[in-house]
Amino acid sequence: MRLSPALILLPLLLLAPGAAEARLPPLAGQPPVASPPYRESWRYTCDVEQRLAGGTVTLTRLFTEEGKLDGGDFMRWTAAGHDPQKTQRPLEVELSYIWDIARQPAIDDRAIDLKLRVGIDVDLPEVALLHIKRPFPVQPHGIIGSTALSTQIFPYGAHDVTNGHGELPLGDLLAYAQGYDRLDWTLIRPSDRLGGDRELARGTLDVTALRQAVAALPALGTALAAKTPDPKARCERVLWPATPDY
Repeated sequence: MRLSPALILLPLLLLAPGAAEARLPPLAGQPPVASPPYRESWRYTCDVEQRLAGGTVTLTRLFTEEGKLDGGDFMRWTAAGHDPQKTQRPLEVELSYIWDIARQPAIDDRAIDLKLRVGIDVDLPEVALLHIKRPFPVQPHGIIGSTALSTQIFPYGAHDVTNGHGELPLGDLLAYAQGYDRLDWTLIRPSDRLGGDRELARGTLDVTALRQAVAALPALGTALAAKTPDPKARCERVLWPATPDY
């Protein structure tokens, strides 16, 4: 008699230690298999913060429970009025960066991530475009148009299509915005065969606030270095997730 592959495979699964529990669903009337526990470990986190006119910038350095350096430094800047429970509409910006101080003693503006979060009242397309515009003056006629630095904006998912996110290297934006304190931006639904581009939202980006955040980093780095020679004495001991969400 020739056995089916399913009948041959079942005894092998039962012989493997823990394999049956991992692969077979619980029988009727039995409690479900518990999920593995959420893993955390103790760390020391050292922070320095500076409040600026346009927002707040924070530097963080992480140490193991034994007091050894753990990973790189974490930089975060949030705009004034930031509410972690609610995205500013129609556009919220944030700066973040993780770097290894041993290999990257100088901070590269282009490696700092400008996070863009949009929230509007209509559905976003699968890919929207955010244009950051710079006036195009021509003498003696004045401003006759504009150029644009663009990046893609994606909705968070099928369950949340009125909110989206994108990214842009901060160094690219600062180079593009040289000579300007503020730049206009426009969120666009790109054209398709049925029509032209459609404007979804518009606003103004405060470039000065972003420059202030970058200018504050050297002094914050010095303050953080002075705080971290003895992290167990001067830093906070916290439970740190195994896979933190940066």
